Amino acid sequence: MVQKHLDRAMLAFLAVTVAMAICGWPVIAGAQNVTEFPIPTPASEPIAGVAAGSDGALWFTEPGANKIGRITTAGTITEYAIPTSRSVPVGIAAGSDGALWFAEGIGNKIGRVTTAGTFTEYVIPTSPGTPIGIAAGPDGAL
Repeated sequence: MVQKHLDRAMLAFLAVTVAMAICGWPVIAGAQNVTEFPIPTPASEPIAGVAAGSDGALWFTEPGANKIGRITTAGTITEYAIPTSRSVPVGIAAGSDGALWFAEGIGNKIGRVTTAGTFTEYVIPTSPGTPIGIAAGPDGAL
Protein backbone atom coordinates (compact mmCIF):
# COMPACT_ATOMS: atom_id res chain seq x y z
CA MET A 1 0.00 0.00 0.00
CA VAL A 2 2.82 2.41 0.90
CA GLN A 3 4.58 1.64 -2.40
CA LYS A 4 1.37 2.40 -4.31
CA HIS A 5 1.17 5.85 -2.69
CA LEU A 6 4.86 6.49 -3.33
CA ASP A 7 4.42 5.53 -7.00
CA ARG A 8 1.46 7.92 -7.29
CA ALA A 9 3.40 10.70 -5.57
CA MET A 10 6.35 10.23 -7.94
CA LEU A 11 4.04 10.21 -10.96
CA ALA A 12 2.36 13.40 -9.74
CA PHE A 13 5.77 15.04 -9.17
CA LEU A 14 6.94 14.10 -12.66
CA ALA A 15 3.69 15.33 -14.24
CA VAL A 16 3.98 18.68 -12.47
CA THR A 17 7.66 19.02 -13.47
CA VAL A 18 6.85 18.34 -17.12
CA ALA A 19 3.88 20.71 -17.07
CA MET A 20 6.02 23.43 -15.46
CA ALA A 21 8.60 23.04 -18.21
CA ILE A 22 5.89 23.28 -20.88
CA CYS A 23 4.56 26.49 -19.28
CA GLY A 24 8.05 27.95 -19.14
CA TRP A 25 8.20 27.84 -15.35
CA PRO A 26 11.74 27.31 -14.02
CA VAL A 27 12.62 23.69 -13.32
CA ILE A 28 16.02 23.35 -11.69
CA ALA A 29 17.68 19.95 -11.38
CA GLY A 30 18.66 19.27 -7.79
CA ALA A 31 16.77 22.29 -6.48
CA GLN A 32 16.54 22.36 -2.69
CA ASN A 33 13.56 24.69 -2.27
CA VAL A 34 10.05 23.42 -2.81
CA THR A 35 6.95 25.52 -2.33
CA GLU A 36 3.77 23.65 -1.53
CA PHE A 37 0.30 25.06 -2.04
CA PRO A 38 -2.56 23.51 -0.05
CA ILE A 39 -5.59 22.51 -2.09
CA PRO A 40 -8.70 24.24 -0.67
CA THR A 41 -10.82 21.06 -0.67
CA PRO A 42 -9.61 18.44 1.83
CA ALA A 43 -9.19 14.90 0.45
CA SER A 44 -9.40 16.12 -3.16
CA GLU A 45 -6.60 13.68 -4.15
CA PRO A 46 -5.01 15.64 -7.02
CA ILE A 47 -3.01 12.64 -8.24
CA ALA A 48 -4.55 11.79 -11.56
CA GLY A 49 -3.54 14.46 -14.02
CA VAL A 50 -1.87 17.82 -14.65
CA ALA A 51 -1.90 19.85 -17.87
CA ALA A 52 -0.57 23.23 -18.94
CA GLY A 53 -3.47 25.45 -19.98
CA SER A 54 -3.57 28.01 -22.76
CA ASP A 55 -3.93 30.65 -20.02
CA GLY A 56 -0.45 29.91 -18.59
CA ALA A 57 -1.80 28.13 -15.50
CA LEU A 58 -1.59 24.46 -14.57
CA TRP A 59 -4.87 22.57 -14.53
CA PHE A 60 -5.37 19.36 -12.53
CA THR A 61 -8.01 16.81 -11.68
CA GLU A 62 -9.39 16.35 -8.18
CA PRO A 63 -11.03 12.90 -8.24
CA GLY A 64 -11.75 12.89 -4.51
CA ALA A 65 -13.70 16.17 -4.76
CA ASN A 66 -15.21 15.82 -8.26
CA LYS A 67 -13.55 19.06 -9.35
CA ILE A 68 -11.07 20.48 -11.82
CA GLY A 69 -8.44 22.71 -10.26
CA ARG A 70 -6.34 25.56 -11.66
CA ILE A 71 -3.18 27.00 -10.13
CA THR A 72 -1.43 30.16 -11.32
CA THR A 73 2.31 30.83 -11.24
CA ALA A 74 1.66 32.88 -8.09
CA GLY A 75 0.02 29.86 -6.40
CA THR A 76 -3.59 31.03 -6.57
CA ILE A 77 -5.88 28.00 -6.76
CA THR A 78 -9.38 28.03 -8.24
CA GLU A 79 -11.59 24.96 -8.15
CA TYR A 80 -14.44 24.22 -10.56
CA ALA A 81 -17.12 21.68 -9.63
CA ILE A 82 -17.96 19.23 -12.42
CA PRO A 83 -21.71 19.35 -13.26
CA THR A 84 -22.16 15.56 -13.05
CA SER A 85 -22.04 14.45 -9.43
CA ARG A 86 -19.31 11.88 -8.72
CA SER A 87 -17.84 11.70 -12.20
CA VAL A 88 -14.31 11.11 -10.78
CA PRO A 89 -12.03 13.03 -13.18
CA VAL A 90 -8.89 10.98 -13.75
CA GLY A 91 -6.98 12.49 -16.67
CA ILE A 92 -6.65 15.94 -18.23
CA ALA A 93 -5.12 17.34 -21.42
CA ALA A 94 -5.01 20.68 -23.17
CA GLY A 95 -6.99 20.73 -26.41
CA SER A 96 -6.13 22.58 -29.60
CA ASP A 97 -9.26 24.69 -28.93
CA GLY A 98 -7.66 26.23 -25.81
CA ALA A 99 -9.92 24.30 -23.42
CA LEU A 100 -8.96 21.50 -21.04
CA TRP A 101 -10.43 18.06 -21.69
CA PHE A 102 -10.72 15.37 -19.04
CA ALA A 103 -11.84 11.77 -18.65
CA GLU A 104 -14.71 11.11 -16.26
CA GLY A 105 -13.87 7.69 -14.82
CA ILE A 106 -17.42 7.20 -13.54
CA GLY A 107 -20.25 8.52 -15.66
CA ASN A 108 -19.09 7.29 -19.05
CA LYS A 109 -18.18 10.80 -20.25
CA ILE A 110 -15.44 13.02 -21.56
CA GLY A 111 -15.59 16.53 -20.12
CA ARG A 112 -14.40 19.88 -21.44
CA VAL A 113 -13.79 22.99 -19.35
CA THR A 114 -12.86 26.38 -20.77
CA THR A 115 -10.30 28.59 -19.05
CA ALA A 116 -13.30 30.63 -17.86
CA GLY A 117 -14.71 27.53 -16.07
CA THR A 118 -17.57 26.62 -18.42
CA PHE A 119 -18.22 22.87 -18.66
CA THR A 120 -19.50 20.67 -21.47
CA GLU A 121 -19.81 16.89 -21.09
CA TYR A 122 -19.93 14.29 -23.86
CA VAL A 123 -21.34 10.81 -23.29
CA ILE A 124 -19.20 7.97 -24.64
CA PRO A 125 -21.32 5.83 -27.01
CA THR A 126 -20.22 2.50 -25.52
CA SER A 127 -21.37 1.68 -22.03
CA PRO A 128 -19.78 1.23 -19.64
CA GLY A 129 -16.82 3.12 -21.11
CA THR A 130 -15.13 4.15 -17.85
CA PRO A 131 -12.42 6.38 -19.40
CA ILE A 132 -9.31 6.79 -17.27
CA GLY A 133 -7.10 9.05 -19.37
CA ILE A 134 -6.96 11.44 -22.30
CA ALA A 135 -4.18 12.82 -24.48
CA ALA A 136 -3.78 15.22 -27.37
CA GLY A 137 -2.86 13.66 -30.71
CA PRO A 138 -0.53 15.13 -33.34
CA ASP A 139 -3.54 16.12 -35.47
CA GLY A 140 -5.07 18.20 -32.64
CA ALA A 141 -7.72 15.61 -31.85
CA LEU A 142 -8.02 14.11 -28.38
